[in-house]
Amino acid sequence: MTLNFITLFTTFLQAGGLTIGDGYAVIAPLRRALVKRNCWLSDDEFAQHLAVVQAMPGVFNINLATYIGRKLYGWKGSAACLLGMILPPLLIFLIFSIFYNDLCNQPAIKAFLRGARPAIVALIALPCLQMWNKSGISLSTVWIPVGAAIAIGLLGISPTYIILGLILLAALYAVFVLSSDDK
Repeated sequence: MTLNFITLFTTFLQAGGLTIGDGYAVIAPLRRALVKRNCWLSDDEFAQHLAVVQAMPGVFNINLATYIGRKLYGWKGSAACLLGMILPPLLIFLIFSIFYNDLCNQPAIKAFLRGARPAIVALIALPCLQMWNKSGISLSTVWIPVGAAIAIGLLGISPTYIILGLILLAALYAVFVLSSDDK
């Protein structure tokens, strides 16, 4: 499929419809559409863009749509991807908020929301496993994600401090270890 404003919009519109629960649910469908089906990005490019977006502050799926759209088709691509990404959840939210009081007590709605929870967990876990495989984590570097998960989950440390600490460690490593290798 050729890359243009409309195809980007429809690709992200389809993915945007899957963001029930969390923005990370869009990763697998977008990877399929952008890398496998349309070949607009390589798997490595997608993983690199994903890493950049995860480090950005703000709403993940909004950042992802804007960033990838810009990389693929400039500011028009950003606009198309952003509009496609936010339109389905916005419409769902508007409809749901209008009828919330009537719907929240319906047994079918309650059952659907309980049943959707495991599917949402799977939609989040799959991209995490795919990123783990592509990340190049070895036995000597596994302490970084494990340590970050422990610091965030058990110690309650903000991810912002983890990222800043890792940047500081990377800078120190570059200054002291890599500079001594050059001598």
